[in-house]
Amino acid sequence: MTRLTRKRRQETLVERIKYKYWGIVPYNWRPGQMWYRFTCWGWKRYTTVKPRYLTHTWSDRTELLPHMMFEILSDFVENECSPGIVEWYGEFGNKIEVNGKEVYARDEMQELYDWWHEIYRKEYKEVNEMLWAEAHKHSPIDWDEEIEPDDEAHEVFPNAKVLYEWKQEFKTEEDDEIYTRCLNGLNKLEKMQDEELEENMQRLVKLRMYLWT
Repeated sequence: MTRLTRKRRQETLVERIKYKYWGIVPYNWRPGQMWYRFTCWGWKRYTTVKPRYLTHTWSDRTELLPHMMFEILSDFVENECSPGIVEWYGEFGNKIEVNGKEVYARDEMQELYDWWHEIYRKEYKEVNEMLWAEAHKHSPIDWDEEIEPDDEAHEVFPNAKVLYEWKQEFKTEEDDEIYTRCLNGLNKLEKMQDEELEENMQRLVKLRMYLWT
């Protein structure tokens, strides 16, 4: 028996044992798969998403939803969009329609990624803090003034002997104007943020089929 024949018989025997083993032991219970599931449970939790801008404390779902969506996008852009794995550009590059114009899906991902981190999470926050700081400089003086309950107040608070009315007064008319202008600016900024967030969340949903490698 030649060395080549002996080697082929050994390979055939190994293949038979391997196929027999595969037929008896289910795929998910093979050592390699069991170890893989253990590592995923222990420290590589691929299905657990922790938004980087939120703590582990309670968050309203209205805030949690966009954070989860853009964290998934961020993780994909940072860890799976390596050149060479997927042909993002050129003849076979996937395209998507945005505002009536065809763009590469990879460019759309990057634009949403940059908007979330640089504009929504950074620039909007800086403008918000600036407006609040300016409003605080010109904020009114607040106090509670004691008043006697009238008939209408007695209907709401039947046992109250004394009530207090909240009052505020600005030091100057200029303070009143600046404070009001800052609050109006904050309201407009919040509305603009919400509208842009809704729009970009919808854009992200349209990218769902391209978030794979």
